[in-house]
Amino acid sequence: MLHLLSGPVDSGKTSLLFRLLSNLGELRPRVDGFLTPKVYEGDQFIGYDLLDLKAGELSPFIRVTHSAEKASVGRFYFLPEGLEKAVRLILQHQLLDYLIVDEVGPLELGGRGLWPALSQQLRRSSFRGLIVIRMGLVEAFSGLLQGIQVQRFDINEASVEADLEKAIRKLYQATLLPEA
Repeated sequence: MLHLLSGPVDSGKTSLLFRLLSNLGELRPRVDGFLTPKVYEGDQFIGYDLLDLKAGELSPFIRVTHSAEKASVGRFYFLPEGLEKAVRLILQHQLLDYLIVDEVGPLELGGRGLWPALSQQLRRSSFRGLIVIRMGLVEAFSGLLQGIQVQRFDINEASVEADLEKAIRKLYQATLLPEA
């Protein structure tokens, strides 16, 4: 089951996921993947870091670019080490866990970036996870998800946080293992 969390740029998708992770309680250890919190120098936005949800480690991931030399998507460029780590986190995903990928964009729609690793995981029969995507890319991305069971959550819905938590808990109702 794939959950898609969509919304406009700067609508609070990552913030919602931070809150959701706090609320998952006993399921929190079953979550892997990454979030991409914003990074500032003083009051100036400089990009995004990669937060490894299992290890709790932050790594530089995406930065605003002012250079034509950098491999970029729009005004951003991906730091090679950060992109490699994101791909590694996706590939190391354990099937019983819930994978969060914050977020996919134009690079993945073109079959690059995280897509080769992500498509491998999505095709696994018991996949459970969530992908964050901007509102304007949902339709195009849906074309890549043929044959995958998808449930969509819109950040603009008043009950999105509770609905998403309920959907995640439902995935684990029958399979939640007691603590050792």
